[in-house]
Amino acid sequence: MVDHSKQQRNRGSTRCECNAYMRIKLRRINEIFPKEWQVTSFNIEHNHDLLSTEEVRFLPSYRSITNEDEKRITMLKEVGLSVKQIMRVMELEKNLKHGQLDFLSKDVHNLFGKLYGKNSLNDAKELLKYCQKSKIENSRFQYAFTIDHENKLESIFWSPAHCFDWYQLFGDVVAFDTTYKVNSYDM
Repeated sequence: MVDHSKQQRNRGSTRCECNAYMRIKLRRINEIFPKEWQVTSFNIEHNHDLLSTEEVRFLPSYRSITNEDEKRITMLKEVGLSVKQIMRVMELEKNLKHGQLDFLSKDVHNLFGKLYGKNSLNDAKELLKYCQKSKIENSRFQYAFTIDHENKLESIFWSPAHCFDWYQLFGDVVAFDTTYKVNSYDM
């Protein structure tokens, strides 16, 4: 959405003093047709070399992960592959040389960040479901949790049944760093 009340940016390149530009405006041609974007001025003169067709694919606007690739990448991540391994598998599956995918490893990392953001809204519920299911499957599975005044998960402890057996045998205690991921949850 364009905010027409704001002054539009109308300045040249400050990095390399390049003279190339394209100016567009939203104009109404006549009363019958709605407004449409029109190029009002255009200058193609560059004072630098342009990217080759081989280099252009590295620009963010040319990189994309299709829905099909996203599903495949997610599946490969779920089976424990690293981003580097995922990239190599995708290249092999598509019969491409190294570095010829339509996306970079950075894009895969960004995808995981986006997916984590979607899934993190329900992760506490999923953890409690896991604990309930585990308790049903094995009555010796133990878990306990507290909820704060906003009905959010405040703290949780769980221990698989075999851990109690190990404690009886070895008597060791494991301490966990409870500050793990506190920044991710704005704690």
